[in-house]
Amino acid sequence: MILADIGNSRTHIKDGNKIYHLNHKEAIDRYKDKKLYYISVNSSVSKLLKDIPNWIDISSWLVMQGFYEGMGVDRRALSLSKGDGLYIDAGSAITIDIVKRDIYKGGAIIPGIKSLKESFKNISNVLSIEPDFSYTTPPLGTKAQIGYGIIAPIIALISDIREDLDIWICGGDGKFLSQFITKSIYDETLVFQGMAKAIANNKIKE
Repeated sequence: MILADIGNSRTHIKDGNKIYHLNHKEAIDRYKDKKLYYISVNSSVSKLLKDIPNWIDISSWLVMQGFYEGMGVDRRALSLSKGDGLYIDAGSAITIDIVKRDIYKGGAIIPGIKSLKESFKNISNVLSIEPDFSYTTPPLGTKAQIGYGIIAPIIALISDIREDLDIWICGGDGKFLSQFITKSIYDETLVFQGMAKAIANNKIKE
């Protein structure tokens, strides 16, 4: 089974045990003749895929009590992946989602680490430097204080809502962020796991 998670800038494909991160054109050219299940947050790419009969949009299969209208399909898939837990997707934005007793309980959306780093440039040229993320407390020096100022609020938010839930992390900055969150698990396949569950559940209903 081939799965595709189509983002704003890249298409992530799980083909057997391998994962590929391709630009959209490359993904379509390589897989247009193969049967593939996909989700997409990119409306422009989604329009192109309507002409590819082998590609099946499973967005409507991603269901859970508590999901709300307008919730991103990637977040839906992520929330379905491991059952109860706190789910973090650290990409261009950082999304945090909570699932308890197989019910979606809400979450948060904050700017991604790259956006937070770039925001300092808009404040002062003095702050337009690469942060130091060594995360000593309290930090000494501007670089370390910027790094601490980026990471500490994220950790505080997660600590405030985590309760006793397992924490699962994915996304481009997921592995980096996971080192600051105790007892967290980074797994780049989480969205694909949620998609696979949705496909299995839909086939049972057919």
